[in-house]
Amino acid sequence: MTVSAADQANQNLVDRMIAEGALWSPSLIRAFRATPRHEFVDRVFQYQRKHNRWREVITRDPGPEELDLVYTDRALITRLSKPQPGGGEAGVPISSSSQPSLMAQMLEDLRLEPGQRVLEVGAGTGYNAALLAHVVGPGQVHTVDVDRFVLAEAWEHLRKFRERQVHLHHADGRQGHSDAAPYERIMVTAATDDLEPAWLEQLAASGQVLAPLALAPGLAYLVRGTVDGGVFDGGLVRPAYFMPLRGEGEAAEANGDADRLPEDLQRLPAPWAGWFDRRRPRALWTNFTQSLAFYGLLRGLRVHYRAMADGQALFALSTPGQQGEAAAAVCWLGLQEWQVNGAAGRDLGRELWRAFVDAGGPWPTEFRLRADPRGGLRTDRPQGYVRWGSCCQQVWELKEPRARPGWM
Repeated sequence: MTVSAADQANQNLVDRMIAEGALWSPSLIRAFRATPRHEFVDRVFQYQRKHNRWREVITRDPGPEELDLVYTDRALITRLSKPQPGGGEAGVPISSSSQPSLMAQMLEDLRLEPGQRVLEVGAGTGYNAALLAHVVGPGQVHTVDVDRFVLAEAWEHLRKFRERQVHLHHADGRQGHSDAAPYERIMVTAATDDLEPAWLEQLAASGQVLAPLALAPGLAYLVRGTVDGGVFDGGLVRPAYFMPLRGEGEAAEANGDADRLPEDLQRLPAPWAGWFDRRRPRALWTNFTQSLAFYGLLRGLRVHYRAMADGQALFALSTPGQQGEAAAAVCWLGLQEWQVNGAAGRDLGRELWRAFVDAGGPWPTEFRLRADPRGGLRTDRPQGYVRWGSCCQQVWELKEPRARPGWM
């Protein structure tokens, strides 16, 4: 039997995900092989930095170049916001096809089984819903989206896979979809700053919810767990960046850091200067600085983030100033140096660094998370922290004993 170039490209992508360790379950391997990505991507928008504009690439009937684009292992922007009044640039992505290897890891995280009822929050192109339905069975997947145009495109794509019987609903994903609840699995595919109470209410006993949790600028992780008596119990799985979840009528906004920071900063050698040089993988620095920033967040500091031109990510921690004033203390965390606003910023950095090291340099994934929209949670752990998100009271507790995975 002759295999088309598009189908071969799909098989090659699946082979790569298996080889790189993102995909391993037989049922999910079959799902990806039977669900070509190009069937769900009609167009892709590529940002041209030189011209400060988006370039539209039609991929509906893909040729060799379009197949290379569709079957690259990265997220693809598939829809932009409407132009701003006055002829402004339509520059804010509002929908995408997620990175296939990340999708595979998320689906593996869910431990899907035939017969499970699944709610997907964020229909996107319909690709993820089709993969879910291949594993759990026809009629078992409900997907919701707040954008009618996105939903219409997903419906059109899923018509080619009618036997999977995916149910599409126009709704605010924050409210879930109570009509078909409870669900054994709830999978959120848009970034949220907290766990929504509706998701916790609509999850079945022993069910699991998986969602991208955007805790602060530059700090976004998949959170996974169960619900017992209305209380979420789980933890962070891995870093993951998604477009933000939007409600009905909410405009898409570009990411930004609105807090005012001092501009006249002093440079000091960082305690780790020389530790993360060119001979060490960049991932080591990224994991370290994310962990330190996350630990500062738990301790009540504000987190700021700046993506540099060389691809380096810089975090800053600060304490709030008076209303309308810049931060009282700030410390930027660089590879070789700190940038601080005098003694206040220096002391903030030193105190955070010492506390982090004395705690064993905890990773974000090494904390247990309990969350309850009703509040009332407590912790007596030495490394236990209580904070409020937009919806839930959160208790973060460092797991003991900790066991870190070995290196391959």
